[in-house]
Amino acid sequence: MRKWLPLILIAADLGFTLAVYQQLPDRVPTHFGTAGPNATSSKAVAAWVMPAITLGIWVLLRWLPSIDPRRDNYGAFRWAYDSVVFGVVAALVVIHATVLTNAIAPPVPVNQVISITIGALMMLIGSVLPYARSTWFFGIRTPWTLSSDEVWTRTHAFARPLMMLAGLLVMPIGFFRSPTMVAVLVGASGVLIALTVPYSYFAWKAAGRPAR
Repeated sequence: MRKWLPLILIAADLGFTLAVYQQLPDRVPTHFGTAGPNATSSKAVAAWVMPAITLGIWVLLRWLPSIDPRRDNYGAFRWAYDSVVFGVVAALVVIHATVLTNAIAPPVPVNQVISITIGALMMLIGSVLPYARSTWFFGIRTPWTLSSDEVWTRTHAFARPLMMLAGLLVMPIGFFRSPTMVAVLVGASGVLIALTVPYSYFAWKAAGRPAR
């Protein structure tokens, strides 16, 4: 049942879109800068493209494990993988519903909702990273983590607090109108996440360059 929850969310998003479609203006604000909306899309594009993309992403994420050469490893962390799939779909649904709501009943704090949603998703991903097993489509995939289960485990344990801290930094981005402050927070988040790549190399080297 758990793996079908994202599809229920997508169906709810489609139902909401149908319910408000006639109320949408001909041009819907769909891109938002620090000063507010700065680009629009047609009513049909704003209403239906995001649900189609969300459905496509869900199908892709459900399909990828079946073609992964290490697909047997998914069984060891299926709940964690399913949680991330649910989180990705939920984030896209929330963002889409927020954009449509803003179009029919402005003003809605779209930037704030988006930054909080993305930050929460990053924290969710970070929280389950240590449970991931070696795969080609999920987790921190560097030449060193993919060559050693020990390095994979150590790197994902190292990445957990960094990813969650990066998510915390992303959450307030929508509340700032200063592009400089936004750039600082985004840059700091990127640095935190990027630290896992060199760490995986040094963990591999410290482990005596084990072969898988």
